Amino acid sequence: MISDHRLKVLCLHGHPGNSEAMQIFAQYFHAQGIRAISPDLRGYGNCKATMSFTMLDHIQDLWDLLKRDLQSEQQDLLNEHLETEYLILGWSLGGILALELALRAAEQQNLSQNQFTPIPKKTAPKIAGLILVATAAKPRSSLPKVAWWEYVNLVIAVAWHWIAPKQRGPIEWFGKRSLIKYLIQQHTQGAYDQISHTGAKAYLQTSRYAQQALTQALRLGYDRTGDLAKIQIPCLVIAAEQDRHITAASTLETAKLLPNCEFISYPNTAHLLPWEIGDRLLADIDAWCDRHL
Repeated sequence: MISDHRLKVLCLHGHPGNSEAMQIFAQYFHAQGIRAISPDLRGYGNCKATMSFTMLDHIQDLWDLLKRDLQSEQQDLLNEHLETEYLILGWSLGGILALELALRAAEQQNLSQNQFTPIPKKTAPKIAGLILVATAAKPRSSLPKVAWWEYVNLVIAVAWHWIAPKQRGPIEWFGKRSLIKYLIQQHTQGAYDQISHTGAKAYLQTSRYAQQALTQALRLGYDRTGDLAKIQIPCLVIAAEQDRHITAASTLETAKLLPNCEFISYPNTAHLLPWEIGDRLLADIDAWCDRHL
């Protein structure tokens, strides 16, 4: 770690999601002595929404969060001759928001360099790197139309796991014939624990306004591939080979367009890969951080 910098990590969840879904990452960084910030996005978890909003509101919310965090400890940093930098880790929708924050930071830096009066450091958060999990700057899906009985089987599998988690046979039978088969490939008890508790809670806490904001963005055809060359910071892009929600091919496309990027693709995993291979994923993230931060 660079001695004149203090690193913090911003963990951004997907859709449906909440801050609890990112605890696998936040707890890891806390154990390393690195503060992790894991907010609920607007309209998710405990961050309630009372009116319609757009994806741009998510970006502004997060930018304001970083600015407030930076300003709250500015005097301490000056006393210690330190500067805070942020590593942003985003999963799915959270990865898209991470890209947007990095693009905004790059624009702020260019603005500061091109004017006579620089933007004060305290008002411009500095992003040290990105970790992008199962996401893309131009997301594409290969998810087929889900039949009604696959939703029914999902409910049965989750309910059975709540009632009798040790009865793996019937749980997996229903799970492999439900929407779960598109979310994971490794039907382990740990993965079902996460889906049945964290995933179910996140789904129930996702507001209709959040769903509307995401649907609107997808209809407009979100595509930031043409701007990725502006992101010069180190990036780690992670894909799941059997991801049907955001395909591994679209994730790879993003990785190839980022100038300073490493790419990892995990076989026999799908969109919820942090809940399938959490230990392996964290080990690879740790190794990448050692090399680049």
